[in-house]
Amino acid sequence: MISLFKGWYSRHFSAPGTIEFALVLLAAFLVVYYLMWLVGPLVVALCFAYCLDWVVRLGTHKFKLKRMTSSAITMILFVGLSIGIMVFIVPKIVQQANQFYTNLQKISITAQGERKDDFDTLIATKTYEFIESLPEPIPSMFSQDEIDQYVVQTRSSILSNTNNIIRNQVMPSVVNAMSWLMYMIIVPIFTFLMLANKHTLQHRFRTYILPNNQSLIHEFWPKINAQIEGYIRGKILHIIIITIVNTLAFMFLGVNYAFLLGFGVGLSVIVPYVGAAVITIPVVLIPIFQFGFTSYLLWIYAVYLIIQLLDANVLTPMLFSKAMNLDAFSILSAILIFGGLWGFWGVFFSIPLATFIRTLFLYWPNSEVVDTTKYVRKSKE
Repeated sequence: MISLFKGWYSRHFSAPGTIEFALVLLAAFLVVYYLMWLVGPLVVALCFAYCLDWVVRLGTHKFKLKRMTSSAITMILFVGLSIGIMVFIVPKIVQQANQFYTNLQKISITAQGERKDDFDTLIATKTYEFIESLPEPIPSMFSQDEIDQYVVQTRSSILSNTNNIIRNQVMPSVVNAMSWLMYMIIVPIFTFLMLANKHTLQHRFRTYILPNNQSLIHEFWPKINAQIEGYIRGKILHIIIITIVNTLAFMFLGVNYAFLLGFGVGLSVIVPYVGAAVITIPVVLIPIFQFGFTSYLLWIYAVYLIIQLLDANVLTPMLFSKAMNLDAFSILSAILIFGGLWGFWGVFFSIPLATFIRTLFLYWPNSEVVDTTKYVRKSKE
């Protein structure tokens, strides 16, 4: 066992600077995990600076601006866009979310009171017709009244659980998100300083934190930076495009809560596979409650399906063909692990973190261990 550990250690940590680099990564993880309440503004500012750095580089390279000037213009545009979103879009989403939550409570109370409406009756009737078509003795095991009660109880349970999830999990997250409002001044200042003094801060980081890791950093950083920066930039653009397209589609089709549903579909792309499955539930149910089982539902679902197919087969490959090269198992594992560690932000950054870890494994310097025992045997012979 000791020889195996020595061999593993020699292969992965014999290159200069690898031990220090591993300790820095471990220390960064522990600081973020245990002291997020303290370093939260710095982490948020670092993420914003990372996302906006390509705009600053565009100003310096294409328009020949100084980095300070380009950083100032970038921050003015970013703050103006953020204020516009907060003033014109967020209130509409919050209003529709409040309406949806209020209506959900009313429907839940109605279901708990076992007052059947046309939706319950239609579901129960269709279910009973399907059971009657099955071979005996299955149809004789259920009656119409029993199926009616099952439908009412099922809807009551689903709505009550959904109501509890919104009240106990979603709403506290929104309240916690609102607490970031007090960072509206300090975070933009930190972001601007990071953008304007990028090279100075990087030099200090290499000099004081990673004094022996220069060659290792020069090897790792371009590969990691290209993937993560491309992913984050593409993901932000992905969210904006999907949100706008779905919101306009729902508004054109006259679906209730169009802003809320469009925003939800946009956010669902943050969590691959899982997000799409979760947001499909309200997208399917809200038109049913609004229009009933009519032929108009087919148009709504067809438009939504076309948008999803175009997203999966055209937009996503175009945005992430080079930025993300992870299989489904790695993506779901990253969402589960980092979401459990850091909640919403862990889910949001799960793919970049998984990409970072994958790059570490692929390009970590390895040294072949020479088996000296065979040379000892030859010398004895």
